[in-house]
Amino acid sequence: MNALKAALVIIGLIVVGMVAWGLVKLVFGLIGYLLVGALVVGGAWYLYTRLGRPTRTRR
Repeated sequence: MNALKAALVIIGLIVVGMVAWGLVKLVFGLIGYLLVGALVVGGAWYLYTRLGRPTRTRR
């Protein structure tokens, strides 16, 4: 019976590790997408505000 308990513990640890690894990848992936999205929106806003006002005055 001890061998069966040890095998179940090892299998349990493997399953928990796989679930934890998947969650870590999901969280870091979402953070990466949020950062890239923020950079794209910020860059677009910067370009929009730069094009909205004249770069030099014409007289």
